[in-house]
Amino acid sequence: MMLDPNTVQVLFADLQPQIVARSKTNAPDALARSAAVLAQVARLLHLPMHLSVVPEGGQRPELIPELARETEGVAQYPRLSASPFLDEATRAAIAATGRQHLVIAGFATEAVVIHGVRDAIAAGYQVYVPVDACGGMSSRTEDAAFRQIEAAGGVTTSVVTLVTALAPDFSTDLGGKAFGILQSLRLAAVIGGEPDGVGRISNPSYIKPVK
Repeated sequence: MMLDPNTVQVLFADLQPQIVARSKTNAPDALARSAAVLAQVARLLHLPMHLSVVPEGGQRPELIPELARETEGVAQYPRLSASPFLDEATRAAIAATGRQHLVIAGFATEAVVIHGVRDAIAAGYQVYVPVDACGGMSSRTEDAAFRQIEAAGGVTTSVVTLVTALAPDFSTDLGGKAFGILQSLRLAAVIGGEPDGVGRISNPSYIKPVK
């Protein structure tokens, strides 16, 4: 799977401290770290981002700090519905980009994520759900939601898979920087190579040709 960054946008849903704290299937700190990496790479590759949030007692909703740092200036869309697509402003912002590949990350998988996925697919988008940037209320209920997402045509994936699909060539400037961002997920051993201090790969020769 390879993705053209010019066709992709990202929707973060309900990643707010008091909500993410309820995650039982993905530790809140791990969820936050994955969401932050996804947002960092979105900024690097100029992917439009959208923040769907639920109101908090009349005050501006607060994002988890890890995501807030990476989405400064990104519009928030408050809603009172299970699906972000039931909010006209959110729906219009997503449509305005003209990009048909939509990544949805959030909590809970059993609620905002699955309903958002279904509505996005119905609206004609190809949807990707990075499971490590989502969280569920229990393994049984989240597993059921993932099965329904896949049955509807959504793609369950991971932040690492998405990032390496968006920037697969680590020898380029953008690919090297994307690889460097992934190091915060401590998966360098899986991908191979060591980044230098500015996120470029010091020695891309680890990518050996197939003989």
